Amino acid sequence: MDKRIYICAAIVFLFALLALLAYNNLEIYPEKIPVSPSRKVYSNWFYAMEQWLNETGHPVRVENRGSPEKIAASQETAALVHASDCSWEGAEEILLPWIEEGNSLYICLDFYDVENINENLLEFLSGLGIDIDTTSFSEDFKGQNIPDFSWYFRFLTDEDADIFTVRDNKDNARLAEVSAGKGKLIITGFPVFMYNYNLRNDINAALAWELTGARAEAGFLFIHARNIEKSILGKIMERGNMLPVIISALLVIALGFWMVIPVFGLVLEEKRKNSRPIRERFAAEISFLKKYKALYYYLDIYKREHKFAEPVNANVSEAKKKYSYREIIGKLRSVING
Repeated sequence: MDKRIYICAAIVFLFALLALLAYNNLEIYPEKIPVSPSRKVYSNWFYAMEQWLNETGHPVRVENRGSPEKIAASQETAALVHASDCSWEGAEEILLPWIEEGNSLYICLDFYDVENINENLLEFLSGLGIDIDTTSFSEDFKGQNIPDFSWYFRFLTDEDADIFTVRDNKDNARLAEVSAGKGKLIITGFPVFMYNYNLRNDINAALAWELTGARAEAGFLFIHARNIEKSILGKIMERGNMLPVIISALLVIALGFWMVIPVFGLVLEEKRKNSRPIRERFAAEISFLKKYKALYYYLDIYKREHKFAEPVNANVSEAKKKYSYREIIGKLRSVING
């Protein structure tokens, strides 16, 4: 029997044995691999909040810039507005009736100092009984059993007004809610408790839902500028996976260089081919033409190149008559020998 059959059988047996050992001794188990958040998450602090509202039947609409007219004309029943991304001219005349109809307006003071806040907004809040003051940072503010608020501002409220506040352990109001007609206006600093990773805290999630999903019967409007990072490759970086692009580019570069650059290393010297001297080559050529009685082909050539004294006619037969083979050979030899 052919030895190849035994070799193939041995290989098959070996693979079967390895498969059996792997099946009996190895275990397949799922492995959790941490994946970094996408650029959408990094560029939008409210990404988790927006997804939460959308998945619970509260459609979210996002605008980069806003105005009292745009808010009042929206179809949503609740709106969260970054104060720096909205103009506030005519806020009292336009927004107050919209709130009294049963809508909710959540204003976030995304500033670090009262001086940076729009004067129209300050007048609007003051007319509702809310004044804004800055506070100094206190280490006691950390780790409290209250939502994560911004500590830059505290709110001074009119005792006679119907205003609900959430305070820290220093008795500073970090969030104020004003009832106006059927609706409410909420004011706070940076809404840290709504940020993506802070929603893992139950107290943050509870307050965020109470201010948004619990009141957004017909959708929720976010007005805030997204911090979109600029990308060198534009939409490829934003939407695609760059690993195949990088690998393809490296392969193209490597293949391109491989095609145009010689192989690395020492260049081997080629053996010189010993060619025969020109005199011998001419002699061999003359012998060949003489053998076949074709030496007259040289006449025109040597007349043009070396200017024979005797004229040569184009007619081959006349050339044969005028020059004998011996004469042609003699002339060729005289030319060769110089």
